Amino acid sequence: MGYRFLLVLFLAIVGAVVTSANAGAENLSLQKHARLSTIGADHDRQLATADQLSLPGWLDDLLAHPLSANNAENQVEPPALEDSDLESKTSRVDSPDPIFPKPPHIPPLYTSPPLEGEGIWTSEDMPQGSDGRPLVYKTAYRPSIDFPNSIVYMALFDISRLKTRLFIGNTEPGMYEISYMPERESLSKIVAITNALWMQQHARGAGAIFRGKVVYPMVPGMATLVIYQDDSVDIVEWSDDIPVNVVKDARQLRYLVVKDGAVVESVVRHGKIVDSELGLGGFLIDNQGRSTMGNKFWFLANRTAFGIRDDGNLVFAMGHHVSTKDLARALALAGCKRAIHGDANIHNIVCNFYFRSENDKIVKRERLSPEQLQYTLKRYDQGYGKDFFAFYEKE
Repeated sequence: MGYRFLLVLFLAIVGAVVTSANAGAENLSLQKHARLSTIGADHDRQLATADQLSLPGWLDDLLAHPLSANNAENQVEPPALEDSDLESKTSRVDSPDPIFPKPPHIPPLYTSPPLEGEGIWTSEDMPQGSDGRPLVYKTAYRPSIDFPNSIVYMALFDISRLKTRLFIGNTEPGMYEISYMPERESLSKIVAITNALWMQQHARGAGAIFRGKVVYPMVPGMATLVIYQDDSVDIVEWSDDIPVNVVKDARQLRYLVVKDGAVVESVVRHGKIVDSELGLGGFLIDNQGRSTMGNKFWFLANRTAFGIRDDGNLVFAMGHHVSTKDLARALALAGCKRAIHGDANIHNIVCNFYFRSENDKIVKRERLSPEQLQYTLKRYDQGYGKDFFAFYEKE
């Protein structure tokens, strides 16, 4: 297949955008949630009508199409790995799992230089459950047409077999009210820890719920990562129709970066259609600690995001030298229907995997991205000043 055809195909797949804003909350059930308009952007670049595209129906079907059992069986599997005595649960054969199937491969946009395993989901050398089945898949992908060196690393979590918990950083305002927790989570079943969202001072009034208690008031219409009391996870535009008593943890930030399976290219702010790129003002920095806001491509940064698929499983994405929209594009290609931006900057982007022995002793830690700073592997062992999410295997 020629490069030009691949490029045209990719442009058709990833070029869909969401620009319209709903007039108000719809009276929907808890399962569907209300879809509300939300406004906000860091740079008010007004878009022309020609910049506004719509999502083709066939693309929505493609992104939502589940991996069939036959496709899973036909994927090329790497050779089996032999487990060591010490790390009997840290290496495994990457075999198909009928209950937690791997998503379809994402065709690479670039073939040269090649990126090993690009777009191919694997559970090789990833945490597995007590039953030997995979709990997480990972892949890497280059989603940007304009910036070929932008790499996004993604992890897909089996939410049906994991419980997700938010931990609010001890430097956040209001933390004194919830600093004492009589029940502590055991690390014996830890699988992974990721960063959460921006700190409250950068989140412009975003809300938070911690263990069923409203810490910061929830804002209707704002993008929200929700963990329910039944341990299911969702990413929604918050609605007052959602009963707080069914929510265990929740954190908010601005607006969705993927909506209805499409990249959100623009949002409505003060009655104008503006660019959806997210920044931290002067707090978005490069790897040398300098603000990016004076740069032409100020939006290229170290970023994270969370996406939710129709099967209820969560995808965490970590991008280096990547824009908000290219990060969102990777999540849309991973089958996510909605996504929310996470934390940013090189010291704040973290996805650590924990490998346990047969006795549930932690024997190894690994990073999702080789570009993640090495020292962050042990950042959360004794708590941390900023929010984070922890994933545990269910008992």
